[in-house]
Parts: sequence; C-alpha cells; structure tokens
Amino acid sequence: MTALVGILSLLSAFSSPTDDAAYAQQFEEAKAAVVRSAVTAVSPSIVTIETVGGAQPMRAGPRGPVTESFRVADGPSTGVILSDDGLILTSSFNFARDPSIITVRLADGRRLVATLLARDQIRRLALVRVEAAGLHPVNWAPREEIEVGQYAIACGHGLGATQPFASLGIVSALGRRNRLAIQTDAKTSPINYGGPLVDIDGRVLGLIVPMAGSGGGALAGVDWYDSGIGFAIPFDRVDEVLDRLRRGVDIEPGKIGVVLGPQEASPLDDLLEDILPKTAGARIVAIGDPSPAMSAGLEPDDIIVALDGRPISDLQALQRRLSDRAAGEEVTLTVKRRWRKFDRTVTLAKIADIGEFKNPAEEPPPQEPEEAEPAEEEGDGEGDNDAEPSPTTQPDPN
Repeated sequence: MTALVGILSLLSAFSSPTDDAAYAQQFEEAKAAVVRSAVTAVSPSIVTIETVGGAQPMRAGPRGPVTESFRVADGPSTGVILSDDGLILTSSFNFARDPSIITVRLADGRRLVATLLARDQIRRLALVRVEAAGLHPVNWAPREEIEVGQYAIACGHGLGATQPFASLGIVSALGRRNRLAIQTDAKTSPINYGGPLVDIDGRVLGLIVPMAGSGGGALAGVDWYDSGIGFAIPFDRVDEVLDRLRRGVDIEPGKIGVVLGPQEASPLDDLLEDILPKTAGARIVAIGDPSPAMSAGLEPDDIIVALDGRPISDLQALQRRLSDRAAGEEVTLTVKRRWRKFDRTVTLAKIADIGEFKNPAEEPPPQEPEEAEPAEEEGDGEGDNDAEPSPTTQPDPN
C-alpha cells in the first residue's frame, strides 16, 4: 500500500489543522493524486476494443429464441493485456453481437486486428489475440491481499479518449456470485466491461464484467450498470479457465434440461402437516426431449431436493448453485418422487443440445431487476442478494 503511505505522509505535514474545510480539501487533493498515480500505472495495459458487424443477441427460452430487451449499441469497449505476446482479456459482453471484425487499439496508438479465441459465459470473460510482441501485461493483486473496504478504481477505455477514465469506490464484498466475483460500488457500465478494477497501487483486483441474476443470455446483469453494484473476476478465477480459453474452448452454462416451478399444494398437505415436514426443493414442471434429465429418467412433478449431496431449499437455490457449472460437468441430483428418494448422476448439456419441452412455461413479460440489499463480506453462494427471477414465471430451461 505504498500509495496509501503517500496519502498519510502528505496529511502528516499538516499537524492539528484548525480549518476543517482546508484539511478536507487537502485530503481530497491527496486522494486524487493517488488515483491519478494508480491509473497512470495501469494505463499501458488497458486497450480499446472496437467491433464491426453482428446482430442483436438472442437468448434461449422454452419456446425458442427470445430477443434481449437490452440493445447493444455500436461503440468501443475495454480490455486488458494478459501476456506480452498478444493475449487480451476482456468481457464476453463485448462480443454479444458476434461481430465479424474485431480490432484492438493499444495505449501507444497502434490499432491491430484481433481474433476471438474463446468465451466463458459463466464468468463473462473472453480471450482474444493480436499479433504483437513486447506488450505490457497487467499486474494482478494477490487474492489474499484483497480486502473488503479497500479503495477500488474502475477503469475503462470505451469513450475514445487517449487516457482511461476512472471511477473511485471500494471493494464492497468478496466471494459473490458463487464465490466467482468481487463486488464494488465503483461505477461500472458497458464501456468499461472488460476493463480492470485496480487498487491504489495500480494492481488489478479483477476484470469488470456484468454479473447479476442466475440466468439469462450473454447480457445477463447488464441492466444493473451504474447502480452501485458492480462485479469483477479476480485472477484466481480467471486462471481456472485460462488454459481452456487459450485452446479455443468456449465455456457455456450447463443445463439439466428442465423447467422448474414452485411446489403445488396437495390435498394431503394439511393432513400430514403435523406428521411429516414439508419437502424443500424445486419441482420439475417440464423436461426437454432430448435432455440430461430425460436420459436420467426424471419426470414432471419430481422434486430435486439436493445437488451433489447438499440440500436445495427452493427453486432459486438450485438455479444459483447451477449458475457456475459448465456444460460437460457431472452433477448428482437427489430426487424425491412421491414417497421415495433416489440419486441420479447427469452430465450437464449446452442449451443448444436440449430439445423442446412438452409442457413449456408461459413466457412472462420483462421484469425490472430487484433492488439488492447490502452484501455481506463473505458468502457461500446460498445467501447472495442477487436479483432472481420469480419462481412462478421462470422462463428459462435449467
């Protein structure tokens, strides 16, 4: 925290100030100097990403593709240099339109054609490559040194200026979104998605991404921009998938192939209420044909009560737990059917590999995201206060 030491040194020069206004001004000037120093330190590693072509993104619904309500405009966005030989890390949001041309403008003014290697739709990351050498990779802050309450500066290069813009905030919480992300109240928006969230020494705390809600397509979480709730992926979570992204392997959310709904009351519920506890879990409303759920022999009205041995309290809990699991991974479902329970191991599938639903849920009207409550410092993923879809109108396959 060398920059913080600088602030304290500056303030110590003014012993016992009698003018509170002057003291406050001195503090703000010192803080601004530290922010400028941090942005200057990271600037050579921030790039501008420009795209040409493509179409407005769609997301999958139980009755086919659905147009996203958020319209992606043409305009530059941000990325960071990951390696000195041309790897650029950014957000998958920047390629939601599947552009035909991608260019990267470096801090020194060079504009290079880029190739999109792969996307991670869970962490909202994308990896691109340019043919260049001698670049300036970002300096990542060690995960163990990131603390709640420390200053955090969101940087972006999407406004076309020669210098990055910056928004000062703090690290609001750690371990958000199933422990994938850092939360910050620094301003985040589409123009700095893919940019760095840095500390006051210019080290990168995480890569800024849209990340809210447990479902949706490539634009999930975008509606929360400039809300005071932003997310960034720290390097340890980037490193988990970096090898796959280098090899050109896209990482897509894994699906069981079911539509979920609330449990329906049974005529026996009142009779048995004092004898047997009510079963917690998520009820299967419809099953895709084909789908992992169908291959496992699941049926409508089955209740999923546990995932990988951990109990499921309700529909939202299951969605949250599945939201960071990738297609191709295996999960074990504990299912209750009438009076018996059994386990089924399924391999999660891509949404494109799941067939039609025999009894799909009605498509609901678009809903506004809920206001989030203050986040706690650490979470296990079960208690994250993220906007969730209503259990009675859940439109997306799980």
